[in-house]
Amino acid sequence: MIHLGKNLFERIPERLDVYRKTVPDGENECVWAEAGVVPYKLCDSHFDCTNCSFDIVMRGGNELIPRRISSSGGKLCTHRFYHHCHTWAQVEENAYIRIGIDDFGQNILGPIEKICLPLKDEKIGKKSIRIKARGSIVSLVPPVEGYVQEVNDDLINQPQLANKSPYGNGWLVLLRPTMLVKNLKKLFYGTAAIQWFDVEMYRLAALITSELNSRMDEKLGMTLPDGGLPDFAMLNELPPSITKRVLEQFFLYSHTKDKFKD
Repeated sequence: MIHLGKNLFERIPERLDVYRKTVPDGENECVWAEAGVVPYKLCDSHFDCTNCSFDIVMRGGNELIPRRISSSGGKLCTHRFYHHCHTWAQVEENAYIRIGIDDFGQNILGPIEKICLPLKDEKIGKKSIRIKARGSIVSLVPPVEGYVQEVNDDLINQPQLANKSPYGNGWLVLLRPTMLVKNLKKLFYGTAAIQWFDVEMYRLAALITSELNSRMDEKLGMTLPDGGLPDFAMLNELPPSITKRVLEQFFLYSHTKDKFKD
């Protein structure tokens, strides 16, 4: 991964700041320039960052990867960044950041009953997005810091869009980031995200096995399928105490008695 020092642009003339704001008609500025990482660069790939050699180098990569793939943990869009609490971030035009729940996360949650989203211009925090599912209230950890530019109002009446289309129509919030580069460095991307998804599935299997073994005296009569990895549908058959434990481990939420905001 490339390291961007604080003094990266110390020798660049101040007048360059004036020129970087001049974008020719019909052209777009690169998201890395919008974010202030490089002083000036136009986008020549129509924001197709996945197949942009400059973008790959900036992220420390050296190979092109497919746009979408499937792993044992679910589907990924490889041009997105992933937080370890199962939210994703996508860099868009003007360096805005669109965020949502990843496929593994929505499978863990099961059918979503309600989603509470923040207000426009609100600073996003750890309790800004709350979800009601499996009889629990889960607070999502946003992958980046920033202020709300837009929310997905469709989720108010159709919260299960986040289940059906987690990378598409089920997006949550569009943000104006405040510490974009710092935040992105802490997220999974590309092949690292693919490997992490696989590891998460094994972690889920280990957690379920541990919980089932500790409750053997309850005669639950459940075992993992051949291959050692659980089917997400298996979560629907587990006792509420175990599904609650799963949500706690993968979303790092604190189960409280706070009322869900309608």
